[in-house]
Amino acid sequence: MTNRYITCARFAGAQFKGRARRWGQSEDGAVTVDWVVLTATMTVIGGVIVSLTVDGTTDVGNQIGTVLTEKTVSE
Repeated sequence: MTNRYITCARFAGAQFKGRARRWGQSEDGAVTVDWVVLTATMTVIGGVIVSLTVDGTTDVGNQIGTVLTEKTVSE
């Protein structure tokens, strides 16, 4: 390798370190990450609620359907 390539590699490494440091200190995307986490949490909570209530509502719906089919309509 020539000195030119070594100097270029060192310069690129220094640039990368500077950019990485600024990126780590930047908080521009922090709000986006917060919203993604909150949205995912609410989605999971909604799924859990649906999975816990679906059996009960299905049973009640079936019971209502049975009662309605057994009733006769008088004229």
